[in-house]
Amino acid sequence: MLSSDVFGPDPAGGRCPGCHRPLPVEARFCAACGTPRADARGPETAGRKIVTVLFCDLVGSTALSGTLDPEALRGVTLRYFDAMRAAIEEHGGTVEKFIGDAVMAVFGVPSVREDDARRGLAAALGMLAALRALNEELHAELGLRLTVRIGVNTGRVVTGSDASARQALVSGEVVNVAARLEQNAGPGEVLIGPDTLRAAGEGVRAVEVGPLRLKGKEQEVTAHRLLGLELRAPERLDLPFVGREAELALLDTEFERTATERTARLLVLGGEPGQGKTRLLRHWLELSSNSGRFGAGRCRPPGEQAGLQPLADAVTALLAKAPDHRQLPGLEVLAQGLLADGTPTPSPEDTGAALVELLGALAGRAPLVLVIDDAHWAAALLLDLLDRVVAALADAPVLVAVLGRPELLDAGPAGPHRVLTLGALSDREARQLAGALGGAAPAHLLERAGGNPLHLEQLLTAPANKSERGDGVPLTLQTLIGARLDALDPAERRAVDLACVLGREFAADELAALDTAGPDLSAALRRLGRHRLVVADGASFRFASGVVQEVAYECLSKQGRAERHERAAALRSVRAGGPAVVGGHLERAHRYRAELGLHGERTDALRRGAAAALAEAGARAAARTDPGWAVELLTRATALLHPGEDGRLPAARRLGEALLALGRIEPGRVLLAEVGASADDPVEAAHARLSLAAVGQQRAPAPVARETLPVFQRAGDQLGQARACLRLAQQEQIDGRHAAATRLLARALRHAERSDGEQERASALGAIGVSLWRGPVPAATAIKRCQDLLAAQGRGRRAVRVTLNCPLAVLLALGDDRAGAAACLAEASHHAERLGYAEAAAFLPLFGATVAALGGRPREALELLAATAAAARELGGGALLSGALLDMARLHLDLDERRAARAALAALEEERARAGGRLSFATLAERDGLRARLAAAGGDRVPALRLARGAVEVAGRTDSPILQGLAAADLARTAALLGLDQQRLLSAAAAGGRFAAKGHGPGVRLAEALAGHHPRREAVS
Repeated sequence: MLSSDVFGPDPAGGRCPGCHRPLPVEARFCAACGTPRADARGPETAGRKIVTVLFCDLVGSTALSGTLDPEALRGVTLRYFDAMRAAIEEHGGTVEKFIGDAVMAVFGVPSVREDDARRGLAAALGMLAALRALNEELHAELGLRLTVRIGVNTGRVVTGSDASARQALVSGEVVNVAARLEQNAGPGEVLIGPDTLRAAGEGVRAVEVGPLRLKGKEQEVTAHRLLGLELRAPERLDLPFVGREAELALLDTEFERTATERTARLLVLGGEPGQGKTRLLRHWLELSSNSGRFGAGRCRPPGEQAGLQPLADAVTALLAKAPDHRQLPGLEVLAQGLLADGTPTPSPEDTGAALVELLGALAGRAPLVLVIDDAHWAAALLLDLLDRVVAALADAPVLVAVLGRPELLDAGPAGPHRVLTLGALSDREARQLAGALGGAAPAHLLERAGGNPLHLEQLLTAPANKSERGDGVPLTLQTLIGARLDALDPAERRAVDLACVLGREFAADELAALDTAGPDLSAALRRLGRHRLVVADGASFRFASGVVQEVAYECLSKQGRAERHERAAALRSVRAGGPAVVGGHLERAHRYRAELGLHGERTDALRRGAAAALAEAGARAAARTDPGWAVELLTRATALLHPGEDGRLPAARRLGEALLALGRIEPGRVLLAEVGASADDPVEAAHARLSLAAVGQQRAPAPVARETLPVFQRAGDQLGQARACLRLAQQEQIDGRHAAATRLLARALRHAERSDGEQERASALGAIGVSLWRGPVPAATAIKRCQDLLAAQGRGRRAVRVTLNCPLAVLLALGDDRAGAAACLAEASHHAERLGYAEAAAFLPLFGATVAALGGRPREALELLAATAAAARELGGGALLSGALLDMARLHLDLDERRAARAALAALEEERARAGGRLSFATLAERDGLRARLAAAGGDRVPALRLARGAVEVAGRTDSPILQGLAAADLARTAALLGLDQQRLLSAAAAGGRFAAKGHGPGVRLAEALAGHHPRREAVS
């Protein structure tokens, strides 16, 4: 049964969406409350908003129909429906439909109010009260009593309009849960959902019921039985007060002028909800010596109180602080109307004159402050009366402060007045408030709050597991901002609906391009600025806070979002933002169409376009050494692409490489193995195999590089050639052939520059630095070359500054420049932290350990090497792990810790066995030199000399003076342990010569000590 079947159609003009009074056909605004009529706002399309849904059903109606005559039953039913509808509409609800004996009502349609949840609860209690009154009549007339049960639930629904039925339509899970709560309620009970309890705020008396298993809901619902509703505090009085020094000073100035000039002044304090207008005035009054000489009244939404009631409350508060107020002039007149019931009885003129007399008498003793809060809801009569009273109080020191939201600035007092607009907190003040609320707020949360204290409080204190945070905004803020959005005129709302799709910032011409057939929205944007919903920033605009933009976006229908995102992707400004921005719009357009079941070629084209744009953006992010961003973009791209579809292999390969770079070895390995095994694209397969080899997966890098280099050369793939040359060069470095490595690295650098491969550029330059350190170039020359490379290649490139500063630090340490070495390591660490590469956790401490060892700090070096070994194992082992284990063995042996040295060498053998393949010349030379020293310490002369001399011979096959010097030094130490002085002297001299040629200060000192047979406990790398 529909509402119109029972009550007949609405009045010809419909009803006001604000106070539900009948409207004449010709009226565009309600004369009582000023709310635009629903059809004056423009045709309502499907949207999403926070509403409160109420279901009420008769208990035992079937038995009732069996005992009453059908005609009598209809009469009872009509009276029941009439009573229920009156209670619903009294609290601003809309009866959506009658279903048999059940009533469904919605609070928030056609317009959302910030207190819709409280209105729904008040209506439920009002329905029970109305039924009790009806039952008294029915019992006297027919001997029967009706019983109902009620369910109330709050949340986001899809709304629309049905002009033929003249009723609002809502749908969604919120409606179903409300119906299930009603079915679970007992006779005479009201069950409310958890979000209703939260949205209604303080003052709700309820007891927990459940959790309930509701039909159609997988998760249990914690419901509450409503017991009563009390007045809630209008604001949080325990919040700390921060900032606002300028505003407090202005209030002081206005009050001082009022007192010294002895004249009434009108001050309008405006600001968006939550900015702290009431808190500011209360804090000022607390600081003022005249804090006892004020009275305050608060306006309520239209229809909830008499038009002058806020003024009556303020005057009553003033009188309560005047002990002999009964003798004051004007009081007799005011007692008849204003102070009795908030009306202008006997007339507005008489009331105004009496107020002037009364306030003049009170102000004769001391200046007064009269406060009218929430004046954006004030009746026109109240504002007009305030204007006349202030004008008439020419010689009385009365400061009238009118507080309200931005719309008050447009429709506020007509007479002379001072305006104080309360803006956002500064970043410093917002952080201070966050700290007082319980902790530091992350930067993104401060940005979302936009300096609004209420928004910041709600975002900080809303638990992450509450259902109200499904879209990331607490329900209380959704209703508050949703109500402001629903109060906008059609042009303003259209501007918001278009802008929110573009993000926090937007330009007017972007809105015009999104809505080419619509009207010019420039004037609407200016009005939105006055409403403090958007802020002008030169030629562009931005939402006052991120939360406003988020709520506006959530209010759009999914179909509306899809259409606007699709159009946004074609905007010139969006395309200028790059493929990630374009792909984001296309991705969301596709997702919303798919969620609505709108499949077909258009939806599929959106999917392919989004995947291509995101894959391109991911490739750019990977090339520019931002693996975290690359993983996000490429994950989204690959999720959109089907197996075998064009573009999926390159995206999957790049995603696998980025995952490896972040240390997520297993998922990266799986993706790269899949690409490497594919025969569809040999170039992508070659890239995947080489990437796997580079991190110690499947095969050694050099053989794979030799296999894949011709593939890349035939395809003209510059990036692939850079990578293959890098791997070949790294093998030459491992074998100690640094001149050959440098030639390959120069070739790799040229290919990297041509391909815009920033990571490959950084790797090539870093490897060049390593060969300058370990190779034959003297340290002084090598330092100059590294510094030149940094100046030429490092500007604006974090990865280059990491990879070059590390070997430069060691070169400076060779020359005993400890401060310079420390500075280079610090800069490398600073940039590496922001890049996020997992490998940095292994190589940064390795270079740090080398510098520490050269500086005579072996214990510090050992700690750093332990960190390197742990990180390298997580990354799959390889050269980094082998190098760390060798250096650990050397340091332990230099400290005469033979057992620990043997353990490190044993771990090196385990790693070699795991990885397979031969030992490099460099590793073999260092390992055998250390083994020789251990054998000599145990008195094993023959194997010790064989190993030490073999190490010198192997080192001689390299062009590394450092490796050759270390091998000669190990032979000298072996000889010293065996008592072979001639061999010791010869080997020490050879070591000194190699170290001197390199410019290796610590090495030269070690050789001199060995020649004197007083070896220092000093490590040399």
